[in-house]
Amino acid sequence: MRTRVFVILICLTAAHPALAADRLVLGRSASDWEETALIFNAVDALQSGTLAPLVADTTDNLLPRVVELGGSAQTSVTTAAARSNEILDDLIDDDYTTGWRVYTNTNGAELTIDLGAVFFLQRILLQRGVLNRDDRSLRGYEFYINDGDSLNFVDDPGDSQGPQPLYSLVAQDRSHGELELDLRIKPQPVRFMKLRSTGERSFQMGDLQVFGVGVTPFAQYTSTVFDLAQPANFGPVEIHASVDPKALLGFSTRTGVVPDDSLYFEQTGIPGQFIEVSRQDFNRSLDPSYAGVVLDNDHDWSAWSPAYDTAVGPLTSPDNRRYMQFDLRFISNGLTDKAVVDSVVVNYTVPAIADSVVAEIVPARATLGESTKFEYHLRSVFRGGQRGFDTVVITTPFEAVASEVTVDGVAVAFNPETEGTRLRVSFPQDRVDRNDQRVMVRFSSLMTVAGTEFRGEVEDSQSDAYPQRTIAGDAAEEIDSNTLIVSGQILEDLLTNVEFSSRVITPNDDGVNDQLTLDYTLLKATSPVDVEVVIYNLAGQVIRVLYDSRDLSGPNTVLWDGCAGAGCDRGGVQLPPGLYVVRLAVDCDSGGDAVLRTIAVAY
Repeated sequence: MRTRVFVILICLTAAHPALAADRLVLGRSASDWEETALIFNAVDALQSGTLAPLVADTTDNLLPRVVELGGSAQTSVTTAAARSNEILDDLIDDDYTTGWRVYTNTNGAELTIDLGAVFFLQRILLQRGVLNRDDRSLRGYEFYINDGDSLNFVDDPGDSQGPQPLYSLVAQDRSHGELELDLRIKPQPVRFMKLRSTGERSFQMGDLQVFGVGVTPFAQYTSTVFDLAQPANFGPVEIHASVDPKALLGFSTRTGVVPDDSLYFEQTGIPGQFIEVSRQDFNRSLDPSYAGVVLDNDHDWSAWSPAYDTAVGPLTSPDNRRYMQFDLRFISNGLTDKAVVDSVVVNYTVPAIADSVVAEIVPARATLGESTKFEYHLRSVFRGGQRGFDTVVITTPFEAVASEVTVDGVAVAFNPETEGTRLRVSFPQDRVDRNDQRVMVRFSSLMTVAGTEFRGEVEDSQSDAYPQRTIAGDAAEEIDSNTLIVSGQILEDLLTNVEFSSRVITPNDDGVNDQLTLDYTLLKATSPVDVEVVIYNLAGQVIRVLYDSRDLSGPNTVLWDGCAGAGCDRGGVQLPPGLYVVRLAVDCDSGGDAVLRTIAVAY
C-alpha cells in the first residue's frame, strides 16, 4: 500500500512544559476527509463535514462515477479502445456515434463493467448509436451480474489476472428488437455486470446509463498515515456518528514507529535471494520477473485493531508511537439504512511518558478459584527528556488488594485505589524518571479463567499526560516469566469455594441465623452459563427458586430467608420446621456441576 504522511501541528495546552495535549480532529469540512484519504471508496464527503456511504438516485447515471471509484470497462472486441479504458469514456461522452460497436463475431461479444463499488442496481439503458437506421441496434442479449463477494469468485492458477467473478444470469431476450435496450431488474447488489450479444448481426450502440437505488451496501475510508511529530500516548478516541438500525459502522486503528508501512526488497541476481532497499531506491519500473517484492512492515507497524465496540473509548493500538492511521467501514443491510460519521477525534499527548515500560508477572501459573499472591515487575526505559511516572495501574480479573510497592528494591509508601477490576497504586514521593529503574507491586487477586492477561499502565500525576501501556518482556533478571498472561491449574469442578453459612436457620428475627448465606465461585465460564439455586422439600418438590441467571466466572452470594414462593418481605409463605434440600447447579456446553446441602429450618 502506498503511504502518504500528514504532519499534525501540535497545540501546547498542558501545564507541564515537557508535555503537549492535543486532538486530531477530522470532520470539520469535506476537505478534511478528501485530503487525508488513502482509500476513499463509495463514500461521500458532504459540505457539512460528514462522511457517509454513497446513495444511488434512481434518476442519476452511476456510470460516470466508475473511474472515480476505481472501476473499469472492457469489451471482447480487440480494438484499441477495448484494450484500454477508452471504451468507458465512449459510453459516457454524450456522443451517440461512440459507444459499444461490434461489426464482426457479434454472437458472444461481451461488454464487462466493474462499477468500482457495490450498488443496488435496478436499471440499465443502452442507447442507440445510429439515428438514421433501425437495423444497427442490439439484436438479442444476456445480462449477468456479480455482487463482488469474494465467495463468488473463481481462481484459475493459469490466469495471470487472478480470481475472476462468477456471474449469474438475471435477464435475457434472444429476440430483442427494440432500438434501445431499456432493462429493469429487481434491485439487487451488483459490483460487476456483463452484457453479452446473442444476435448474428453487427450493431452500433451509443451511451450506457446505469441506475441504482438506495445506500451502497459497503463503503470504506482509510486515512493516510498521520505524523504526530513525536512518539505519543493515546487517550480516548471519539467516533461521533449516527447509525441506522440496519446499518453497521466499523472503526479500526493501527500505529507505527516509522512513516512507511511497507518494506522493499530487490533481487540480488541470485534466484530467490533479496536485499532490503529504501523506498526511494526501489525500482517499480522493472519487469515483474526481475523486480523485487514489497511486504507489509509488521515489525514497525501494529496490525489493524479489531473493530471498536464503543463510540468513545481508549485507543487499543500500541501507544508510544509517532505514526497512526484509522479505517472506517460502512455496511448497510437495508436500502435506506446507513451510518453517517460527523467526526473522528483522537486524543493524545506528546512526548510519551517513557520510551517504554517493560513488565512481567509472577507466578505465571495460578490455581483457578483461589486467591493468589502476585508480583508485578516493571522496568523503565528512558533515552532522555523530562518524563517519568509515579503510578502503576493493573487490570485484574476481580478486585485486588495491594500489599507492597518497591522502587529499586526499596519498599516505598504508596496509595492504593481500586476501581472495579483496576488496581491503582501511586507513589508520588518516589517518581521513576531514570533509565533502568525497577518497580515491583505485590498484590492478591482471584482468578477463574486460564490465560488471564494482567494488563498494565503507568501514569504521571504531575502532568496531563495520558497513561502509557506496559509491554510484556524481561523486567527483572531474577524472574523469567517474561509475560503478563497467567495460565491456570484447571480444576475439574465448575464450582469452588462453596460455603453455607449454617446448617440450621432460625428465621425468627432475633438476629441469629435468620437467613442462609450461600457463597460460591463459578469457574471457566468465559461466556454466560446457566446457574440456579433451588430449594426442595424431602419429597423432591420445588419449594422456591432462589436464583436463576446466566453468569460469567467469578464469586457470587445468594441469600435465603426461610420462606417459600417469594421472600418473606414480599408475601412469601414461612415454612414449617423441618429439613430442606438446597441445590446449587451450573449447566454449560462442556458439562455441568452441582452441590446439594441439607438445611434445617427451626424456630
